[in-house]
Amino acid sequence: MIGIVVALYSEANELLNKINDYEEFNLKDKRAFKFNIDGKNVVLAISGIGKVSAALTTQLLIDLYSPDFIINFGTCGGMNDSVDILKYYAVEKCCQFDFDLRELDGVPLGYIQEYDSVYFNTCTKGLDFLDKSTLASADRFTNDINDINAINNDVKCSLRDMEGGAIAQVCTSNNIPLYMIKGITDVYGSQTAQEQFFKNLKTVSAGFPDVVINAIKSILETK
Repeated sequence: MIGIVVALYSEANELLNKINDYEEFNLKDKRAFKFNIDGKNVVLAISGIGKVSAALTTQLLIDLYSPDFIINFGTCGGMNDSVDILKYYAVEKCCQFDFDLRELDGVPLGYIQEYDSVYFNTCTKGLDFLDKSTLASADRFTNDINDINAINNDVKCSLRDMEGGAIAQVCTSNNIPLYMIKGITDVYGSQTAQEQFFKNLKTVSAGFPDVVINAIKSILETK
């Protein structure tokens, strides 16, 4: 069984349209869908925006369905010229750059003591058709220069979103393999993040079905 966590229905809608044969239901207070890909049962849950909502939804999927692995896909922002707008990336590690105990404990930005690390590793085996990148998550959507500098210079990531780091923490705690695929709607340094996001959300979301279905098939071949 495969679990999928997606923040927004608009990001998942194109995949659901391609699947076509699905059952919609309520996963507690979350909108969710059951369907089949390549002979495997899949439950896709719409978490809503933010780390707490994403973590809650991921734990619900694990508790109720015991998935063999979880996939998180969705849109993200690019932080520097190492990544390209409208392109999809497999995330190989991620962190939460708004978790900050530097002044209290003298640890690096994003360091979580219980895990003895800044980063959570994700799985990329089977995702060789995608370029790899790194992701920083926080509970805010902003172009604040302090955030940009923190992502590029402190945690040294090239992508940012509002869910991935929390999903990775939950999967790590539960020893569940996590695959993460991100499509870039906006890149820092051109138009505002908001303008780019709303301009490109539909285009990036439209490309997810082929990328995600190919990823699932490829991952299953490695099992």
